[in-house]
Amino acid sequence: MTRVWAGIGAAVVLAGLPIAASLPRAPHPPAAVYVDAGPATRDPASPDGQPVATPTGSSVAKSTGSPTASPIAASVSSSVSSSVSSSPTSSPTAEPVQSVTIALTGDVLIHDTVWQAAHRAALRAHEHTAFDFRPMLAPIRPIISGADLAICHLETPVAERGGPYSSYPVFGVPEEIAPALAWTGYDACSTASNHSVDQGYDGVVRTLDVLDRAGLAHTGTYRSPAEAGTPAILDVAGVRVGWLSYTFGTNGIPVEKPWSVNRIDPDRILRDARAAREQGADAVLVALHWGDEYSHDPSAYQLDVARRLTQSPDITLVYGHHAHVTQPSRRVNGTWVVYGLGNLIADQHDVAPGTMDGRVVTITLTRSATGVTVTGLESTPTHIDVLPGGDFRVRPGS
Repeated sequence: MTRVWAGIGAAVVLAGLPIAASLPRAPHPPAAVYVDAGPATRDPASPDGQPVATPTGSSVAKSTGSPTASPIAASVSSSVSSSVSSSPTSSPTAEPVQSVTIALTGDVLIHDTVWQAAHRAALRAHEHTAFDFRPMLAPIRPIISGADLAICHLETPVAERGGPYSSYPVFGVPEEIAPALAWTGYDACSTASNHSVDQGYDGVVRTLDVLDRAGLAHTGTYRSPAEAGTPAILDVAGVRVGWLSYTFGTNGIPVEKPWSVNRIDPDRILRDARAAREQGADAVLVALHWGDEYSHDPSAYQLDVARRLTQSPDITLVYGHHAHVTQPSRRVNGTWVVYGLGNLIADQHDVAPGTMDGRVVTITLTRSATGVTVTGLESTPTHIDVLPGGDFRVRPGS
């Protein structure tokens, strides 16, 4: 069976108050179809000499059709977003081509300066909540909501409602980040990271409960062995996307319940990908929290794991985060590997160069007679601006 997030599309709760009216889900327009991966350059450092995606510097193209406010449901029984379908004119009996777009972004790393800015935003807007993260995410909302499926990575666990909150090195962040991500247009957030157990097992449970209330699907951390053993499959306009998430470690913090956090183990990942296929997944995306922090170059460990995973026909795409700077996208064994997406929102401006940069990688999955494959990959750079007064804005552009 697959996991179903029944709360998706329902009213979300922020600081104990229903706010469905003030935080509507962003609409999902129909997908645009990309017939190839766009401009590419050959990279001699690529493990198999395949082209490297060249960032376009612009957001994903969108259809001009009327948007539909239909969120993603993590169920193989329902299709909730529009898709682009067409039949080749040369063969009236050919299978229709169905394409969907998936937007992927990097670390949501809520430092104390970030949540303090969200608190000031809530006070200015006279919100009935302590934190409002929407203003800092608003500039990227059109890009995120324009994809059929949008996936973020929530690196930091949430604290108890009302706090106390904590920042680096042991995080516990305001739960209001979750409904703000849903408002931005995200449908799902992976949760396996080196900070997954910063708040212990209770923090794992609390974080997933908060994501449920916000209508966000999740994978990578779990509340029970049954949940951990059930593949996450997201139905995107009839394309069933298996979704896996793993981390390299937990900063030396013991994991009370080993099944509650997925650790990177290539053999285990290959088994999980096969299981997702057996449960009906048309494609499988693997999210890895990996790499050397602040390095734009993939590590030897990343290269080795990528080579092993991309040998499997069960895995459609591998993508990663954790380095807090962007890393390249390359084809390995014919499969796209997006090594690092950078930071979506964080405050590491004085830590290392490039830490205020990220990217939205939007892939196009197309169904044909031979199966579902990646037929497009577009990269949109993003930057975190620090505004006067210490506020933050995540905007498209470098």
